[in-house]
Amino acid sequence: MSAACRRCGTCCLQGGPALHGPDLALIRAGWLHPDNLITVRRGELAVQPLAAGPEPVAREFLKLAGQGGSWCCLFYDGAAGGCRCYDHRPMACGLLDCADTGPLLAVAGQDLLTRFDCLEADDPLVPLMREHERTCPCPDLEAVGHDLRGAQTARERLARLEAAVARDLRFRERAAQSLGLSLGRELFAFGRPLFQLLLPLGIQTRNTPDGIRVTLASG
Repeated sequence: MSAACRRCGTCCLQGGPALHGPDLALIRAGWLHPDNLITVRRGELAVQPLAAGPEPVAREFLKLAGQGGSWCCLFYDGAAGGCRCYDHRPMACGLLDCADTGPLLAVAGQDLLTRFDCLEADDPLVPLMREHERTCPCPDLEAVGHDLRGAQTARERLARLEAAVARDLRFRERAAQSLGLSLGRELFAFGRPLFQLLLPLGIQTRNTPDGIRVTLASG
């Protein structure tokens, strides 16, 4: 922590950090558990360090999960204004200094840790993760947003997204039942469900008697 840190929690409230190669030691030692991590998949929108807004992710990475339905870091203690894993915090947290962001920006996007780095090759989750990536890839959300601006392209895109959301949910249900996955382990293995990734684009998902339906919030 910087000597100038005001313990305001702003950085923690904006979300837990991405994990880098050296953070694998924290997972191996048990200080961080896969259930505390979320995979951010290639193509989804995410806010990079000090960026003005969300941008498409060029390659996947792991980050600490949020709390209370927000991205606020899981380990942030608002009442105490501190970190519950400070002595074993990820590398990015140790580099963060509000007065000098250079060291953090220097490692942004470099040596990012992925879910595959954290598991042994014979872990039963690995083939399921690869199958999910192959059959339920994250769509190009920038292209989705572009298509939604046209009446005809919006209808076509929503129809494709409807099928993709249903396929993603079916896969997760099957995987959770076969391996007894907790919600935390599911988010580590497969990232957030597609329907959640679509919410910032104004696309809502409903489960109806006729199946999954996706619509524009204004529609």
